[in-house]
Amino acid sequence: MSAPNTPLPQHPSLSAAPAEGDDEGATQIHNPDLTFSAAEKLEVGPTAASVPPAPTPAPPQPDDMDSDTMIMPGYDATLVLRPRPTPEPVSHEVQEPAALPEDEQTRVIGADDVSPTLAAAVAAAQAAARTPPQPVQPAQSAESAESTAAPATAAPAQAAEPAGQATQPRQVGRYRLLERLGRGGMASVYRAHDPSIGRDVAIKFLHRTLCEDEDCRSRFLREARAAGALSHPNIVVVHDVGEIDDQPYMAMELLEGQSLAERLDSKEPLSIRQVLALGIQLARALDYAHANGVVHRDIKPGNIMLQGKDRRVKVADFGIAHVEGAGAHQQTMVGSILGTPQYMSPEQTRGEKLDGRSDLFSAGVVLYQALTGHRPFRGDNLVAVAQQIAAAEPPAITSLRPDCPPALRRVVERCLAKAPAQRFATGAELEQALRKVLTELAEQEQGKQRSGLLSLRVKWAGMMALVVAAVMGLTTVFIAQRQYQALETQASGYGASLARFMAAQNAAAVLGEEWDLVEIAVQETMRTRNFERITVIDSNGQVRASSIAGLAGLPYEAPPGEDLAELPGGVVSNRYNTASGTVLGFEAPVSFGGRQVGRLALSIVEKPLTEVARLSVMLMGVLALVTVLAVGVATFFLVNWFSRPIKLMIDSMGELAKGNLTHRIAESRKDEFGQLYAAFDALAVALQRRDSPEPPTSPSLSLTVASADMKGTPAVPLQSAPDAPPAAQP
Repeated sequence: MSAPNTPLPQHPSLSAAPAEGDDEGATQIHNPDLTFSAAEKLEVGPTAASVPPAPTPAPPQPDDMDSDTMIMPGYDATLVLRPRPTPEPVSHEVQEPAALPEDEQTRVIGADDVSPTLAAAVAAAQAAARTPPQPVQPAQSAESAESTAAPATAAPAQAAEPAGQATQPRQVGRYRLLERLGRGGMASVYRAHDPSIGRDVAIKFLHRTLCEDEDCRSRFLREARAAGALSHPNIVVVHDVGEIDDQPYMAMELLEGQSLAERLDSKEPLSIRQVLALGIQLARALDYAHANGVVHRDIKPGNIMLQGKDRRVKVADFGIAHVEGAGAHQQTMVGSILGTPQYMSPEQTRGEKLDGRSDLFSAGVVLYQALTGHRPFRGDNLVAVAQQIAAAEPPAITSLRPDCPPALRRVVERCLAKAPAQRFATGAELEQALRKVLTELAEQEQGKQRSGLLSLRVKWAGMMALVVAAVMGLTTVFIAQRQYQALETQASGYGASLARFMAAQNAAAVLGEEWDLVEIAVQETMRTRNFERITVIDSNGQVRASSIAGLAGLPYEAPPGEDLAELPGGVVSNRYNTASGTVLGFEAPVSFGGRQVGRLALSIVEKPLTEVARLSVMLMGVLALVTVLAVGVATFFLVNWFSRPIKLMIDSMGELAKGNLTHRIAESRKDEFGQLYAAFDALAVALQRRDSPEPPTSPSLSLTVASADMKGTPAVPLQSAPDAPPAAQP
């Protein structure tokens, strides 16, 4: 039975709340005797006894409100519940729509937006209370109840509401209906075939219970035609709009892919590139719709379709879109709420007039969920969700997705700004920001550097490495030289001491010219010591004993070489080369009783000294190389850490240069960069105030909700400012 369009009645124990498991847009009316969906066709069964009409009490004041009073912003009346005894319970048949996902069930519809729907439902309840008593009929299915509601002579079979139990396909214009695909709170969707071009389409019919209201009908047709005027690759195409037997319909593109909601439910995270591609296409579609005066108002994963292998985005369901323009008035008045709660903007929860920036907030929620796998605002009921949307900051993206680029994080956070003025002004700006992130990501992956610009990371790291290498090189050379000199001095002292000792040991034999004993002493010393040669010369300069065969009896000739310093005890040292390498020579006098009776020449191989010096130099070189590498790498990462804030400042200055005075860095750091960020934000605020001397203040949030799961609890107002006055009650 269709209900006429009547004003809202005042009825006992009446409350409006989202229907559990109901479709989007459906509002239920609850009391002990009545349960029905305002957005669905109502079938009222006959009652066993009539119920007298209720008197009309005066609306209570806020202080008089109790748990039986429900106030919703935007309604023209306060519904006060006063129980009234009934002889027997009233039976009502309720048409059950298909259940929606849990996260999309909660929806509150303001009276100024869909007042005809709620008025028709309440009027039907009032008429049911006055119906004469009749026998109670058995329950009907939702579809058979809908068929019963239509008069038998109202229209031919082809014009009947498609939800009926039809056994044969029906014709709607040139479209041949095949099967029902889904049913929502305002409309049903069918698969149909267009034989003229041989393709399948989707046809959406406004529910017949809503067709009787001219405002609802005209809005459906106007918004359908507005969506049909949108021709964009990322928006679902509307092929046709019309009416059949006073029932509006629209024929749309049939989408065969999966929705983003289904993709996110697969638990397989989207890559950063996939999220960027999704955001760019979504921003492009919203920018086109906003430029044509259409605000979607219900952007969510369920309304974003992914098509084909390239996962092209298609924005669907403009069913609650608002059309701006000279010929369209604002349907949603202050206080009305329309949309899916978890994806609403703060101004949308307050029922304020919306523009395209509200859609961009919802797009930010979608991007946040696509990145992290979680919705930023969650709660057990609409009140909790609305509180979070209005005042709470979502969990940091980096805590849920550590690999998210900082630039992408800032884009999403800007979309989720509470004040519309702090978000992107248009979808084109959002698209440009996402494309910039995509470009930066590609540059990082490919290792590209800007043309003609040497990165500070490379420049500073190279400079520090060169400085450290030079210092370490000079230090190594200096230390090696000093070490070799020390070794040479030590070896010279050691050689001179041995030469003097051996000269003293053989002085008596040389004095007595016992050359055989001297020869034996020389050979024994050569076997026990690592000397290059030993030569004993008499006072006449003739070789008397030598470790080199064939020199005995020959005049002594000192090997040519480099003369070194004269050492204590009359020892003379020099350096010369032999077949075995460079040696150090020491020549000491042989004295007995204070009289020199001969000389002794001793040579030591220099190779052990050079090997020690070479090993020292090599170790110093390794130490220098490790130090240079460590300094270079540390400098690279240090400068990279410094370059990020610098790049952020460059990008932010670029935003100001483009005229985007709403751009803020909004990052807190306890260092000089934090002071720089704060100074930039202060500059941006000053520039914005100069252009807008009196920026609008954000209105206080006032939202009063009565929900089915909050029965018996007084209505709770939400206010964004503690000193804001309470919401005025109608």
